[in-house]
Amino acid sequence: MRLLDKYIIYSSVFALFTEAFSFHFVIDVKLYYVILLTNFFLLATNKSITIHKNLIVILGFLLLHGVINYLWLLNPIQSLIAQLLGISISSIYYHNLIKYFSVKKLFEVYLDFSFYIAIISIFMFYLSINSFSAHRLNGVMSEPAHYAAIMLPSLYVFLRRKNYLKLFIILLTVLLSKSSIGYIGIALVIIMPLLKAKYFLKYFIVVVVVIGGSIFYLSTVWNEPISENNSNALVRRLKQTNESLKSVYTGSFKNDINLSSYAFLSNAYITRNIVYNNPLGAGIGSYRHEYDKYYGTMKPPKYLKTTLKKINRTDANSLFLRMVADLGIFAILLLAYFFYRTLKIFGSDGKISSQATFFYLVIKLIREGHYFPPEFYFFLLIFLKEFDEDIAYS
Repeated sequence: MRLLDKYIIYSSVFALFTEAFSFHFVIDVKLYYVILLTNFFLLATNKSITIHKNLIVILGFLLLHGVINYLWLLNPIQSLIAQLLGISISSIYYHNLIKYFSVKKLFEVYLDFSFYIAIISIFMFYLSINSFSAHRLNGVMSEPAHYAAIMLPSLYVFLRRKNYLKLFIILLTVLLSKSSIGYIGIALVIIMPLLKAKYFLKYFIVVVVVIGGSIFYLSTVWNEPISENNSNALVRRLKQTNESLKSVYTGSFKNDINLSSYAFLSNAYITRNIVYNNPLGAGIGSYRHEYDKYYGTMKPPKYLKTTLKKINRTDANSLFLRMVADLGIFAILLLAYFFYRTLKIFGSDGKISSQATFFYLVIKLIREGHYFPPEFYFFLLIFLKEFDEDIAYS
């Protein structure tokens, strides 16, 4: 393999982990964009850049849908243009990268990077380097939840391959992230193989013991008094979230609600109002502008600083919420296809890489609301498309 090809492969996969890397040159510039645009030029000059017909249809729909709704709702059209550019460049680049260099090669490089980054992240955690907080691991990522999400595909693959050393290292770092999203991901990694009958009996007892033990543990501590510093953090969050669910309908939040719950529920309230008034969606990238229109009907908890009262105003805290607000019923159709594709992929033993990307994507739907973070289209395209290995680089 040529040296240039190796550079494109390794730098493109490394770029998946660079969300926290930025530098100042006249303006703040993210390393991901530098790598992406440089490699886009290198790929275009050494290969031929192609755009899949389905991608043209999707981008065309987003453009038409967005223009109509932006003009109707009088939102700044620049937001639509910025989102479409980011989605277009990222998706076109990673489609061509995977087409030329194959899923197998690129995913193996991702697995190598994830393992070595996990080891580095352990040292970073204990040396307090790039720490999100003193007690949570985020490694080279900007947040613990982001770290957990990008590691879940490798966690699944190492489990399927029975590579227990690498599995243990990845699992340890996800646990050290203390991310509720990471815990959900681990549970899914255990549960999803049970959808197949041949795995069901093998793991049924283990799952029953884990679930039963979890329920028993929660029952023993559920009625303990809630204290921000001393009580169980998971139980505290579950109880406060349960008590605050009605805020999605009223827009009024109690003063004892934690910040994570407020972030999700306040954006769920905004999304509900957007969809109620615009069932076909408000246009891709319109969320922040629609948020401002409905924010005045909310009553945030008094303890929050002004800067936190509009938390996740730009990304809705969840890709699911943002997609529903931006695309309305069309988002529901996309999600229906996502779950149809999930059943199809997990119905085949030979699609381990595609199966692995599911865990990242489902967590992305729950938590991270950006349309083009560095890793998103790499995983999404592997999940969606049957790439022709015959045209890939040998």
